[in-house]
Amino acid sequence: MNKEQAEVVKLIFDLYLGGKSVLGIVKELKERSIKSPTGKDNWPKRSIEEMLSNEKYIGVSVVNVGGKEGQIYKLNNSHPAIISKEMFDDVQEEKLKRSNIVADENGIHRNTTKYSSKNKNRILT
Repeated sequence: MNKEQAEVVKLIFDLYLGGKSVLGIVKELKERSIKSPTGKDNWPKRSIEEMLSNEKYIGVSVVNVGGKEGQIYKLNNSHPAIISKEMFDDVQEEKLKRSNIVADENGIHRNTTKYSSKNKNRILT
């Protein structure tokens, strides 16, 4: 990965932590004329989602030893990190906050009140 690509990765993480949605990041990259890794004007939403979850940007490599049924190992500091582990962890936490998945005494499940009438009287500004 070259320096320019690393700067784009940092920008994507910064934009997400700054409050932009994945689609907002796609729009921002297009407005800044930053092409996707494949050279396209529009970044696929899935590419941004995968980048925000990929530990390779903090210097972690995943190695599969033994093929399909083999062991999978994570190698820390296998290459220079582009973003800090703290920033990566902050993004993972933010992604969880923005999702409608909740963990409570009933286990992990979808927040069923997200679109329910419980929020009907809420004023959106």
